[in-house]
Order: sequence, then structure tokens, then C-alpha cells
Amino acid sequence: MNMTEKTADSPTDGSLADYAKTLPKPEPTVFDYDPITVHGKMAYLAGQIPKRDGGIVFSGLAGEAVSLDEAKSAARLCTEQALAWLNHSAGGLDNVERILRLKCFVAHADGFTQISDIADVASGLLGEVFGAAGRHSRAVLGVKSLPRNSPVLIEMTVALRQPVD
Repeated sequence: MNMTEKTADSPTDGSLADYAKTLPKPEPTVFDYDPITVHGKMAYLAGQIPKRDGGIVFSGLAGEAVSLDEAKSAARLCTEQALAWLNHSAGGLDNVERILRLKCFVAHADGFTQISDIADVASGLLGEVFGAAGRHSRAVLGVKSLPRNSPVLIEMTVALRQPVD
């Protein structure tokens, strides 16, 4: 199932192409790696941090400088960045056959235990966008720090319907 069948809680009016138009511009990196690598019918997304318009939207540790709600918003931005890269470099969102794996890293203060709640935002958005094809295995890891002082980093492995030239 994909967004061609509208669901009551879908983030779009029912089509992946329409939803793709609402995504932010994919944010490039200034470091020595590719944000997405496509090989055959697989797409590997590098860790996406909550960037928008060239800057980090949220910074600091979850449970300290960043509230739980802000960390959840950061996870959504990271996931939207991943989707923007898929749309841009992997043949569009319609070419996504299945989200296979999600890794969510949360930089958090001592005693903060709600990292799965943050990852659930990313998992939920993928389910809203792709339906059953958005269900995935995942790892949620609490860490001391992340690049550019980001509170959240999302990484994904995605199966594609067709190889991308």
C-alpha cells in the first residue's frame, strides 16, 4: 500500500507526488560523504539531522536544552530530509518499495529515558506516507553527542522498485 490510497491520517491528499511537493529542499552536506547512496534497487541514507534552509533547527541534548516535544519535531525534520533525498535521488517517492531499516540516534541528558518516543515520530511518519511499506525494523540509540550538536539523527535503508540510472 502507498499514498495512492488515502488514509484518514495521511499527511497528504492521497498521492506521493503531491506529498513530495511539500517536502523541504534536500540539505547538502559540506563534509566528505554522500547524503544518499543508491546501488541497484537499494538506497542507503546517511544520518539526517534537523536541518532546514542551511541551518540546524534544534541543537543541544534532549531533556536539557531540547524538550521532548522539540526532539520529536527534530525527528520529524530528519525524516522529512530523508524523504526529500529519496524523492530527489532515488527515483521519487513512488519508487520506494519498502522502508527496511530505520536507525534513530538521540543525544540526551543523563536520566532522559524517552528516546523511543522520539523515534516513534519518525516511524509514524513513514507509516503515514507509505502505509504498510513504511513499516520497518529499527534501532533506537541514546548517545552522548551527535554532529553539529544535533539532538536527533535518522538513518535509513530503503528498497526501491526500480534501479535508478
